[in-house]
Amino acid sequence: MSKLTIAVVQMESKLGRNAANFRRAERFIGEAVSKGADLVCLPEAFLTSGNILEVADVSVPIPGPETDRLCALSAEAQIHVVAGLLERGDDGKYYSTSVLVGPAGDLIGTYRRVHCHELESRYLAGGSEYPVFDVGFGRIGLLQGYDVNFPEVVREYSRRGAEVLVCSALVPEMFAYVANMRLPVRAVDSECILAFASGVGTNLYAGFGYMGRSQILADPLFLESERFDFEDGDERMVLLGDTGEGVGVVDVDLGRMRKYRAKATLRADLQPATYWQAVEGESVPSADT
Repeated sequence: MSKLTIAVVQMESKLGRNAANFRRAERFIGEAVSKGADLVCLPEAFLTSGNILEVADVSVPIPGPETDRLCALSAEAQIHVVAGLLERGDDGKYYSTSVLVGPAGDLIGTYRRVHCHELESRYLAGGSEYPVFDVGFGRIGLLQGYDVNFPEVVREYSRRGAEVLVCSALVPEMFAYVANMRLPVRAVDSECILAFASGVGTNLYAGFGYMGRSQILADPLFLESERFDFEDGDERMVLLGDTGEGVGVVDVDLGRMRKYRAKATLRADLQPATYWQAVEGESVPSADT
């Protein structure tokens, strides 16, 4: 399957309302399916919102009842779903984790957010892996909102052959300007389709809101070759507002993107030995890493 319909869900998750938040997500998944979505992307911590102060109480095991329910929804609609959850690990630690479930009703894989802000690190542990999953439409990688600050994340996914990146996000609105600038750059850095599914609403404990602006992006040079409009600023194929809820949907042709990447990629011109210098005894990656 080379043609793919991607949906980003922008929703408000209320603190202490896990059951209601899941029902809200179900409604948005249904709306996305009615618009033909093959891949539906939910925000980070969609079940609990950013309630890291009570993470020991609100986090869930993965796999567990919540992922079982997501799997059942995916099987019923015959779609893939990516969703962010606060995870209670079997190692006694807590993570902000994205899950990928598929149309067979299975939990395909997970990604534990690697990067944690210093204020989060008292409550959340960071992961250490960047898994790429082979699914029916192609190769998908997962990241979360704070990861957008680090180009190394998407470059690593690019190196591993990802074609679609899903970023489940819950970014405080005070960082919206910077995040919104970095997203198109990350699409260019990765040479991937980038789906950014963002939460909205207010964190009453912390006293701030979340940025919204869910979007689906691609390398603007690829889009120009597809649309023949050659206008700057069209890297966002979908862009929702900064407050309201909603679903954004776009059709992408991964087959055409693969052909474009084969002739336009910069990967062959990388010079890794000049970028990663040995520091404090660390080895320099070889040219084929």
